[in-house]
Amino acid sequence: MIIGNCTYSVRDYLRSGEMGLLEFAEFCAGLDIRVLEYNDMFFERWDDEYLADVVKSAQDAGCTIQCLTCGGNLASDDGAANREQIELFRVRLEQAAALGAPVVRLNIGSTGDEERDLTVGVERVIHGFNVLLPTARELGVKMTIENHGGVSKYADPILEIVLGTDPEWVGTCPDFGNFKGDDMYLQLAKVIPFSYHMHAKFHEFDEDGEDTGYSIERVLSICKACGTESVLSIEFEGSGDQKEGVRKSRDLLLRYL
Repeated sequence: MIIGNCTYSVRDYLRSGEMGLLEFAEFCAGLDIRVLEYNDMFFERWDDEYLADVVKSAQDAGCTIQCLTCGGNLASDDGAANREQIELFRVRLEQAAALGAPVVRLNIGSTGDEERDLTVGVERVIHGFNVLLPTARELGVKMTIENHGGVSKYADPILEIVLGTDPEWVGTCPDFGNFKGDDMYLQLAKVIPFSYHMHAKFHEFDEDGEDTGYSIERVLSICKACGTESVLSIEFEGSGDQKEGVRKSRDLLLRYL
């Protein structure tokens, strides 16, 4: 498994302008992190010239782009909005290909009702992904689902979507910190075997450098048992300086890899 980093880890730097998107790769390379994930919310523009500049900034830093992460909702009660979302995701697939990213993470959203999320919500997302599949195959870009609330709150509906589409092109983006409750490790064990990208989420660290919310050692043991080779993309969401948070996250992953 290879350690990566996502732009959301340094969101305050990017939002304030203290770090430009074209400087993100250099920051990661300074921590010997060479695999990058870009969130669509931080792109100033989407024209070919700007996308080429992002690619060049990564190449100049000796990095590769693994994933374009996209917000959105495929499960709402507004059919027209869902169709518009599918078309925007189609564009994002094309933009991911232009960036050289082999994976997009597509947020699948919610119906607004947890009970319907598990039925009609799943059906709507399956439909959306099946519409997008020809484009994904043509471009060579895989689509992933993160456990991110709504339709993707639990492992079983995520797997229902994956198996209701094409697991060769639709997989998971397990977020280590998003499942809650006593069965969080069981939930992760269900989705990790279908992963094409993973979020190593960290919040706060104790005096030993361990995350206070869960055992990353236990999660990585599940990953190793599954034989996954997915990128471990750091997603630091804790308090304090975010650059330092990324460094601590990297050090914790290295402890157990």
